[in-house]
Amino acid sequence: MQIYFVRHGQTQFNLEHRFQGGSSDSPLQPIGLAGATAAGQYLKDVQFARVISSPQTRAFETAKLIVVENQWQPTINLEPQLMEMDFGTWDGQKEADVRPKDQLDLLIHHPDQYQPGLAGGGESYAEFVTRTTAAIHAAVSQVGLANPLPLLVVSHGLVTTMTIKTLMGVPLSKLRDPLIVDGQELNTIGHGIVDNDSLTIVETMDNQNFKIKTWNETSYLPKN
Repeated sequence: MQIYFVRHGQTQFNLEHRFQGGSSDSPLQPIGLAGATAAGQYLKDVQFARVISSPQTRAFETAKLIVVENQWQPTINLEPQLMEMDFGTWDGQKEADVRPKDQLDLLIHHPDQYQPGLAGGGESYAEFVTRTTAAIHAAVSQVGLANPLPLLVVSHGLVTTMTIKTLMGVPLSKLRDPLIVDGQELNTIGHGIVDNDSLTIVETMDNQNFKIKTWNETSYLPKN
């Protein structure tokens, strides 16, 4: 079965380089709204077995804009386990302003060493990817591996990127490293995550082994 992952559209916090985790939200910007509509038009002829979305506003609004374009008009099912990584008191703050800087460096470059208790609180990477991958495994089981229709997951930058890497067997210490597939480094933005309103497609035959079919597709997005 195939799983279609779409990251939410661009928000004001994205533009301001603020932490936007599980305890913060920011409205979609016009370009984010347009991108979500474009994603919906790109996927309008795809019939989904199930659509699940993070309940956070930026993801849910993106999901609604995708679904309204789809000829099958699927129901959106909210899944709290797909909420973005929780950064505690760092949520809402500009990346340049948070302290201590050593924990910020670990968050971005050495995820296995990041200690939220010494930063703003919230989740460790291990806690984060444990809940997000559990949500994907559960959704695949619910839909059924034999189902010919794909699953659509609308969520966040870290949820999409780190969940897929974990499903592919990337260890915690390497989650922020570039992803190499067939000798090619896959493109990312910022600190190694997929673009806003982008599409990534992953395939599994057993809900244990996962393979990327499409990565960070953005060809359908309107130009700035």
